[in-house]
Amino acid sequence: MQLNRFGGCTALAVVFLAMLMTGCGGGGSDSPPPPPLPPPPANVSAAGGIGEVTVTWEAVTGATSYNVYHSPSPNVKKGTGTKVTGPTSPHSVTGLAIGTKYYFVVTAVDTNGESAESFEVSATPVFPAPTDVQAFPGDNQATIRWTAVAGASSYNVYHSTTSGVTKANGTKITGATSGVTVPGLTNGTPHFFVVTAEANGFESAESLEVTTTPTPGPPTLPSAPTGVNGTPGAGSATITWQPVAGAVSYNIYHSTSPGVTTQTGTKVTGATIGSIVPNLIRGISYYFVVTAENAAGESAVSNEVSVIPNAPDPVFSQSDIAGTWNVRVLRSAPTAGWYSVLINVNSAGAVTVLESGGTLTKPNVSALSITSGTGVTAGVVKEAGADNNSTFHGKMSSAKNLIVGVSTQGTSIAIHVFVKRVSGTTYGSADLANKSFGYQRIYSGSSRFWERAAGSTDALGRITLTEKEDTSGILPLPAPNYATLSITGTGIVAIDNESTFSGVMSSDKNTIVGTSTDGAGKYSLRVIQMRGQNYVTADLAGENVAYAFHSQPVPSWARATWSTSLIGRVTVLDILNSDGTTDLPSPWTHTIDALGNVTDIGNPQGVEGMLSYGKDLLVQVGNYFDGSTMVIKVQ
Repeated sequence: MQLNRFGGCTALAVVFLAMLMTGCGGGGSDSPPPPPLPPPPANVSAAGGIGEVTVTWEAVTGATSYNVYHSPSPNVKKGTGTKVTGPTSPHSVTGLAIGTKYYFVVTAVDTNGESAESFEVSATPVFPAPTDVQAFPGDNQATIRWTAVAGASSYNVYHSTTSGVTKANGTKITGATSGVTVPGLTNGTPHFFVVTAEANGFESAESLEVTTTPTPGPPTLPSAPTGVNGTPGAGSATITWQPVAGAVSYNIYHSTSPGVTTQTGTKVTGATIGSIVPNLIRGISYYFVVTAENAAGESAVSNEVSVIPNAPDPVFSQSDIAGTWNVRVLRSAPTAGWYSVLINVNSAGAVTVLESGGTLTKPNVSALSITSGTGVTAGVVKEAGADNNSTFHGKMSSAKNLIVGVSTQGTSIAIHVFVKRVSGTTYGSADLANKSFGYQRIYSGSSRFWERAAGSTDALGRITLTEKEDTSGILPLPAPNYATLSITGTGIVAIDNESTFSGVMSSDKNTIVGTSTDGAGKYSLRVIQMRGQNYVTADLAGENVAYAFHSQPVPSWARATWSTSLIGRVTVLDILNSDGTTDLPSPWTHTIDALGNVTDIGNPQGVEGMLSYGKDLLVQVGNYFDGSTMVIKVQ
């Protein structure tokens, strides 16, 4: 009976199976239904921005990604619209024509496939109104100036003798350019003005209203500015001067040759007292003059000042190493892990340990020394004393607030980063709020991965990543505001969803160095660098010391002196590897964009990364044979 029940067919079973159109011992002809696709996103909306449209939608349960399709024609379908792959809500679709109405649908994607299209929504990219509008009186006339709007093809001026002038109630002057003269006005009567911009037949909203009262007689030229001074910065110069009576704007002119005039200098318009002139080459003398301007015209040039941005050769001495330092160290297999230590170094170099932590026990270090003088051989930090590790070699940055180095510790290798705690520097949540950043990360232990990413924080310090990749390729982005940074008054940084992360912020508040344990045998060192500076290739130029930490497959380190030309060509002058070899690699080329992202062409290590805000630390990560590497160049 058991055989009849499970191995054969009873008569009753045959009848029953026949009713189901299924033969004895065989399967039916019907296939199981396909798995269901996800539903389309709901509550889709679109809002026009400046040259873009922001699309939002409600999350779909189980969806792994989304697609946005858009078109300037209605009834958008997956087969007809322009596709944006992998966006997250809200997503800004950029590069759209001003004044053109666009239509949008959204789909959800899960492991079963892509959903149908959502309900269609539409929006029109808008155009920004002109800013910095100014009005200057003349005899029965007024001169109107404003700051140009990117992409504008023309401008309109509207005016009235009544405040609250708009496109609907003002007298219109079409095809105007900044500096336009509005004639036929009544002397002694206040007149009010707004300006609009046009592109693609679309007119912006009105600017802020300005007013002036025409008066008889022409205005007079302002005097030349006095008291002009220049202060060097990181690839930049800050220019100050005394205010000029009657001036409504200022211009800065600069050149690498003295005797700057308005004809020979590079002009910076709309300057304000304390303006920063960016994109200057370090170590080169620049000469600056300033002029004042009003409706009558431009003044004569001021006194000339010279500035050398980023003095390239700081003078190092033993006193530079004295103070309190937060140290983060990552070590490779076979004894992989990390440790943190807070030390005090006195004027003689003696080390006192104040705090320590991490997964490893720190080795004893009784003293540190630094090579005095200038140039690439100065600022070299080594361990001293009876217990010194002779393999440790570090280099202090030109700002003297960071030290980077490598060493051999037993049968493992280590990378060290020192961050100086500067007396009087305090930290708060504002130092982490509304920041744009990039980071590079290297793993050791059981992981052969590197990672790099870019993103920003909001007013609460919550992180949103805009790009992320590792050894395996481009990674999916976490949800916006997925983690929050916090900081103590002494600069110790934490990440709320990484309980083991131990970070420290530099005294200039532009770099964070941290270590963490991500899982069993996965340890990492991460360098977070704030963005916001402008960069040119020459920012990488000079002779500098670089350190490489290779975590896998055979852990090793290298330290080298690089010479980088003004066009980014890198030549290694000397090198020492942890195995004692000194073979020089072939030259390669750095390329850098305006955000500071650096890519190497012809470098066998295949690294990419970014230059720090202060332009004194280049951090890169990438593949090293079948493992990973981090390279830090100290400038």
